[in-house]
Amino acid sequence: MTPIDGAHIAADDLHLLALAEQGASAGERAHLAACAECAEEYLALRQVVQLGRAAGSDPLLTPPAGVWAGIHAELGLSDTVRRPPSFASTPELMDAAPPPRASASPVVASLPVESTPESLSAPAPVRPLPRRRWVPFAAAAGVIGLVGGIAIGVASTTGPPPEQVVAEAALDALPGWTASGSARVEQAADGRRSVVVDLDAAAIPGSGLREVWLLKADASSLVSIGFLDGSTGRFTIPASVDLTQYPLVDVSAEPADGDPAHSGDSIVRGALHRL
Repeated sequence: MTPIDGAHIAADDLHLLALAEQGASAGERAHLAACAECAEEYLALRQVVQLGRAAGSDPLLTPPAGVWAGIHAELGLSDTVRRPPSFASTPELMDAAPPPRASASPVVASLPVESTPESLSAPAPVRPLPRRRWVPFAAAAGVIGLVGGIAIGVASTTGPPPEQVVAEAALDALPGWTASGSARVEQAADGRRSVVVDLDAAAIPGSGLREVWLLKADASSLVSIGFLDGSTGRFTIPASVDLTQYPLVDVSAEPADGDPAHSGDSIVRGALHRL
């Protein structure tokens, strides 16, 4: 497209010239030689293109024919870019560095202008550059990135809700022991329950195992929920166990004899109280 005398080259045409997707007309070459605004923007675009091409030469895929038509319609591009762009290697239009903004004369020297009519040697009247179409899209991309970053930050800091403590018990020593400890029942958002048992060092026998139980108030029935290794442990409460029927937490000393029954030697025991 040849620019109207005194106007700037359209943004779409500058982009295509920088990509070397279309050759510069005589009028465009003359305008670039006289207009520091357009020449500087063109050369800046060329530098971006050169940097991008220097990054690598990965093969490009050809999209379906309707893709560019949809992009063209969505962005409201001009008819000069209705044809899908080709990214095949093309002769370079210009390779010079951007000229100083204060004068247009270095621009003339850096541009491969085939002929510069004397009538166009003076700078053309400079008008404010039209607002580039890609500016709102760049701003929209920035907003999307910001919103995505906020969403990721919120997701990483909130996480799943913590488990709620619904009952507690003080564990007191039974005859023959001087230990003490505590137990609490925690319930997750999905309803799963667990007992967390904390004992002091005096509850650790010299040999054997320590088994954690849930007992009925009269000790007529009991449920084993696991073995305690160390001074603290977490144990899952079976979904079928009603804590109102099994309110006692008991830790027993068990011999390693393979017998699953309670040894009768309880180290500590305490009743759960709902919070």
